Amino acid sequence: MPGTTLAYAVRKHEIQKMEKVKSLLWNQTKDHPQGSPYYYSVLYYGKSSSGGSLDPEDYRKRWDRSEVVKTHGFVSRLIRKCFGDVPLWWSLERHDDYEDDAGTRKKGSFHSNLYIGHIPDEVIEEPSPYLMPLFYKEDDIGVPINMRAVNMENLKLLLLNACIRQSKWVGRHHDSLFLAVVPPDEMEATFRYGLKDITPDLDNFDQVIDWKNSSFYTPH
Repeated sequence: MPGTTLAYAVRKHEIQKMEKVKSLLWNQTKDHPQGSPYYYSVLYYGKSSSGGSLDPEDYRKRWDRSEVVKTHGFVSRLIRKCFGDVPLWWSLERHDDYEDDAGTRKKGSFHSNLYIGHIPDEVIEEPSPYLMPLFYKEDDIGVPINMRAVNMENLKLLLLNACIRQSKWVGRHHDSLFLAVVPPDEMEATFRYGLKDITPDLDNFDQVIDWKNSSFYTPH
């Protein structure tokens, strides 16, 4: 059918355009002057800072993109106070729509993907006044970080975890934060995964990318 063929061609063109845009974003990210992403983190906002349930008013803020972006800015400042001028890249994902108890269709809440550049050893060896207190924070098994017998890379992960969890939107619940080192040959796929909410027509492109708090190059 001619109409079907035309619709298929338009759809194929939109998908190709979307993939080209994702490739351009990745190329700009991996070629950042301060290095490509090293850590991948997912921030979930479904719990209070103590790990308990949120009241409805607080939870509604997790549906508001502007409020989520404010949290991105807060976390970015925390990371840079502790670890210096580390490049950061943020994208947003929205959970599936759902029906409330009254049967009303509602948008899902957000979670955030955060890609973080490598942290130099000297930042840990000569900690800033903001980083030093985190050495005495307890990790997820209840042991102060400075008492853990870990190598430098795992120490960075523990400190980065403690740093991000200072945000009340992340807090102490175990499932509120995922953080890992990603092998270089897997980072592009991981980065693209964080862009999966971008639609082929690119209508929501600027809603998925947090340009304000990311280290993408933006010409003046």
